[in-house]
Amino acid sequence: MLSSGEIADLYADEDKDQIINNIRPAVKGEGLVDNPENCWRYFIGRVKKNLHMAICFSPVGENFRQRARKFPAIVNCTVIDWFQPWPLTALLSVARKFTNDVDLGTDEQRKAIVEFMPYSFGRVGIASQQILEAERRYVYTTPKSFLELIKLYITMLNKTRNDLNTARDNYESGVIKLKKTGEEVDVLQEELKIKAVEVEAKKEVADAQAEIIGVEKAKVEIENDKANIEAAKCAEIKERVDAELAVV
Repeated sequence: MLSSGEIADLYADEDKDQIINNIRPAVKGEGLVDNPENCWRYFIGRVKKNLHMAICFSPVGENFRQRARKFPAIVNCTVIDWFQPWPLTALLSVARKFTNDVDLGTDEQRKAIVEFMPYSFGRVGIASQQILEAERRYVYTTPKSFLELIKLYITMLNKTRNDLNTARDNYESGVIKLKKTGEEVDVLQEELKIKAVEVEAKKEVADAQAEIIGVEKAKVEIENDKANIEAAKCAEIKERVDAELAVV
C-alpha cells in the first residue's frame, strides 16, 4: 500500500467495473480517453490524492527497527513526525486547564500545585535520561503520561478528601453521642441522689419500725413463756384429774 498506493485484487470484478463506469464522466472531463485502463488509473490517482494515513509505531524494543528493514516503504514513502518534548509553558498551561474546576485551596496553594506538576514531570524526564546513561534502558515520558499524572493527582485528592470528610463526620457523630451520653449520665446522677435521699428516709422509718417490732416481739415472747407455764400447769392438773377419775 505504501509503495504503490494500490492493493492488487482488492475489489471484485463487478465492483471494479462499477467504479470504472461511475468515473467515466470525470475522465472525459479531463480530456482523456475513457477506456478501462485510464479510468482505473484516474480513480487510483484520486484515491492517492485524497487518502491520508497515519501509521503509529512504538519506539520501545527492536520491532520498529526490524519492520523498517523488512519494509523500506515505511521510511521511503512516509513523512516522519518528530514529537519534541513539551516546553514548560505548555505543560503549565495544560495543568492549569485540567485543574481549573478542582478546588485546590487558596490562590497561592493553587499556583504552587499547578507549578509543581510540570516540575515533577521534568524531573522524571531527567531521571529517565540518567537511567538510560547508567542502565542503557529507555524509560519514556509522553504527554499522555503527564495527563495521567494530573488525573492520578485529582483522583487521589478526591479520595483523600472523602476519607477525611468521612472521618470528620464520624468524629462529630461520636462527640455528639458522648455529649448526649454525658447529659443522660448527669440526669441519672441527679435522679440517683434524689432516690438515695428517699431510700435513706425509708430506711430510717424501717429502722424505727424494726425497733418497735423488736420491743413488741420481746413482750410477746414474755407472754408466750407465761402461757407455756400455765399450759404446763393445766396439763399437770388434767393428768391428776384423769387419774382420780380412773380410780373412781
